[in-house]
Amino acid sequence: MTIATGLIAGHPAVTSVKFAGSRSRGTHEQLSDWDFAVETSDFEALAQDLPALVAPLEPLGQQWEPLGHFPCYQVLLRGPTKIEYLFLDRSQDPLPPLEPSRDTLPAINTHFWDWIWWLTTKASIGRSDLVAEHMSRLYSQLLEPMGISAVPATIESAVEAFVARRNALEQKFGISVDRALESEVRQGIARVLDPR
Repeated sequence: MTIATGLIAGHPAVTSVKFAGSRSRGTHEQLSDWDFAVETSDFEALAQDLPALVAPLEPLGQQWEPLGHFPCYQVLLRGPTKIEYLFLDRSQDPLPPLEPSRDTLPAINTHFWDWIWWLTTKASIGRSDLVAEHMSRLYSQLLEPMGISAVPATIESAVEAFVARRNALEQKFGISVDRALESEVRQGIARVLDPR
């Protein structure tokens, strides 16, 4: 993953990029994220340029994590594999849920597939406690604002409920959300949770 550091290390506002998280400590699982702690002299300038900087990775999705207590830029690749650029020396307030609209549905879609893949990685190592905890948060942050009426019991039922409602909202708003990230995550879920 040296390419992940090299792509941003040359930016004039970047003062340091360091390997971080569980992989740096050797406590990671096979599906763990790749985390990099970034220090910058001009956060706003770097934030504006990040989408172009990571473009050579051919992301299927990318977003600023809306619920973190510090800025975290997430890049979602085939695999699925997630790279996170962490700005640990800054703070942020978690954002409220997005109201579904023509403009926000793509961001909601990216957030859902990122989150449901993270839940899948935790299920793969037996962390049913985290899955249950975050399923309620997933519901209140994403699914309930979309009009879904109950907290899903499983990852599979969350996917089914989300896709049905997202498709209905696409028709309502007259748009089509890109399916590349969904396809990659759904293949990953099938491989991890039903490895036949």
